[in-house]
Amino acid sequence: MKEFRDYDLAAIARHIDWSPFFQTWELSGAYPKILHDPVVGEAARNVLAEGQAMLDRIIAERWLVANAVIGLFPANSVGDDIEIYTDESRSQVAMRFHNLRQQAQKPAGKPNYCLADFVAPKASGVKDYIGAFAATSGIGIEARVREFEARHDDYNAIMLKALADRLAEAFTEHLHQRVRREFWGYARTKPWTTTP
Repeated sequence: MKEFRDYDLAAIARHIDWSPFFQTWELSGAYPKILHDPVVGEAARNVLAEGQAMLDRIIAERWLVANAVIGLFPANSVGDDIEIYTDESRSQVAMRFHNLRQQAQKPAGKPNYCLADFVAPKASGVKDYIGAFAATSGIGIEARVREFEARHDDYNAIMLKALADRLAEAFTEHLHQRVRREFWGYARTKPWTTTP
């Protein structure tokens, strides 16, 4: 396992997907096209400019703290479950993830997948692995939101929450990239893009 404390928010911000940010403000459209939309383009440009200005302050003034933990574990599937082992000997199960198979009615020949389908079966003898992580970029948000709300500044309270949400998703994208390229290294040379 590897822990990350007080991760660089500027590095995280480079991975922000702005499209869901506009949904917070009930503006429909994908970024960056929404900025040129004849109906909501002007409002989208304004809210983006204000959001980016607040993001700059969040980073410069360290309003938020981002922490994460990642782990790569020996694992194999057994039916619809995934066994995670205590070590490479795979002799002791540390925990078992019980997974649900997709429940929707599928056309003939289309399988109902389960997460366990993507981990090598124990019976195959293949030693597989599973990665897991938890990330937050919102440590410290409560106090700042309370400050805005105490001033009856709901707009900036909502803006901060929306930006923290975008940073959290961006942090997971950034960590996923690092896992792919560095920590697990299963895609060291493949191109990686997270936003248009």
